[in-house]
Amino acid sequence: MNTRHGWFHSGPYSLIGHIDLPETQWQSLGALIVPPFGWEDISSYRPLRFLGKALAASGIPALRFDLPGTADSSGSALDGGLFEAWIQSVWDAAAELRAVTGVVDVAAVGIRLGAMLAVSAADRGANLQDLVLWGAAASGRAMLRELRAFGNLERIEYANGESVPEQPIPGLEIGGFLIAPETQNALETYELTALSGMRGRRALLLTRDELAPDANLIGALQSSECTLEIETGSGYAAMMGLPHEAVPPAATAHLIVEFLKKELPQKRERQLRQEELATGLMQRSKAQSTTAVIDTGGAQVSETIYTIQQPDHSLFGILSEPGPRVDLAEWCILFLNAGAVRHTGPNRMWVEAARRWAKQGVRSLRLDLGGIGESDGEEIIGTESLYQDRMVDQVEMAMDSLRSRVGVQRFVAIGLCSGAFWAFHAAVRNRDICAAILLNPRLFFWDPEVDRRRLLRRTLNRVTNWRDWSRLAQGGVPFEKVKQVGRIALGKFQTPDGSRHLQIQPEAMARAWAAIERNQSRVTLIFTEGEPLVREMEEEGQMPPPSCSRVGCIRVGNGGHTFRPLWAQQLAHELIDNELREVQRELRGTPIMKTGKSDAAIAER
Repeated sequence: MNTRHGWFHSGPYSLIGHIDLPETQWQSLGALIVPPFGWEDISSYRPLRFLGKALAASGIPALRFDLPGTADSSGSALDGGLFEAWIQSVWDAAAELRAVTGVVDVAAVGIRLGAMLAVSAADRGANLQDLVLWGAAASGRAMLRELRAFGNLERIEYANGESVPEQPIPGLEIGGFLIAPETQNALETYELTALSGMRGRRALLLTRDELAPDANLIGALQSSECTLEIETGSGYAAMMGLPHEAVPPAATAHLIVEFLKKELPQKRERQLRQEELATGLMQRSKAQSTTAVIDTGGAQVSETIYTIQQPDHSLFGILSEPGPRVDLAEWCILFLNAGAVRHTGPNRMWVEAARRWAKQGVRSLRLDLGGIGESDGEEIIGTESLYQDRMVDQVEMAMDSLRSRVGVQRFVAIGLCSGAFWAFHAAVRNRDICAAILLNPRLFFWDPEVDRRRLLRRTLNRVTNWRDWSRLAQGGVPFEKVKQVGRIALGKFQTPDGSRHLQIQPEAMARAWAAIERNQSRVTLIFTEGEPLVREMEEEGQMPPPSCSRVGCIRVGNGGHTFRPLWAQQLAHELIDNELREVQRELRGTPIMKTGKSDAAIAER
């Protein structure tokens, strides 16, 4: 199998698409995977990539794409008519799949919001023969109710009893993603009830594991005179796990393939003979565009599919460049993955920042390292794999590629969480990293026990006085046993010689700071309130030494580990822009001038 990446148009939007192609045994049927919204899209992206590959392995070409105003596609959440643009994109994506692969029939595989969009497009007359609807709801109101519940739960991460800044943009914020008031209203009033355009189609309705399907949707589909099957969609919750733990839905992928390959008389009559298809398919296909011109509000930037080929794997990225008549900077930004979140970055922040700086003449590459997003690698990467030297090697590999293909020599690396880890080590190892912006790094050196020790310490810190311990004893636990457990737990923080265990390796940290000073790299640490690493740095005396004059630490209010609330995203953009402006001044040879920080930030430089 191989994957073709390219852009196609849907109304005023440029959408990115990824088509997984079979090597042999092509069918005349193609599958269009319509994604869910927001955090569900982030979590399920890698599993759905492997769903596409499973379809291609069975001979069914599969197209995955980003909806207008989301991920890599053009537009924003504030666009008017966005809900209608989402429905129209299903029509246009189906047409793109036919044009590129030559398939005759197209089936839509929709997940959550994507399922609603697929039904809506089919009911309005889109050329879709079959529908696979996973986790579908009968109304936008029902879906929004669940999204709101999720949004309320995730706010606990940064709710600390204190007042927080007001949301800077009107609308509904769900897990860091905005649903603007117009789009929210369109969803609130949208219902899949009288489906008059579904006659003659087949529909497979998949549950979310053992959760019963929407009864109203079942009734609407049954009354539409389509052929309806209902099956258990096992693996849904696992597919929606944290991005580095999300599991491809192998069993349900097999179920979908079997459904799509069932022969119906009316479908067989429309198919080409297999021999004709195999010989003539590629002659009829069109080439995909690897570059899109993105309108960013008064200025245009170009974005190009950027792959780095290696003997045994390929890395995927998007190169953002300024439009014509804009002076090119001699340096480039590397946006690195936030954990296993794909190259669009946390809450789509990398896309927005890359396009904003491309307008100013600064090129950037937002990159998927191995096993993440669209790059080759294992299905599930896991936490430990995120903190290996090979990931830093891949960052340097990307730098080598940009030197030879784009001509830049200096780089700014920006990363969050494990991406900050890679940016830090790239700055230590390579003097061509003139600056690194590290947002909420979890650690500087891999330690498989670090999270367990942090959890234990946090638990013990909550039991800090006699009253707390007394409550435990009154709960039926003998007091001597409670004290024994406390001594054992505290012993976990001691080394064999009786000294206190340190979370940060002092010698390795000292060598790293010395290397950064030698390289004269500008390194900026940005921590939200409550991040364990900055507390450990203070407690263990590992803050940047005075000799590292170009290393600074900025601390901000609690916006969650990934800056999810919209006000925290806005603050992160301001801090990143301030640092990049400083880099720009340095590389132009002008004196460095202090820039004003947001009132919510406390700078220590």
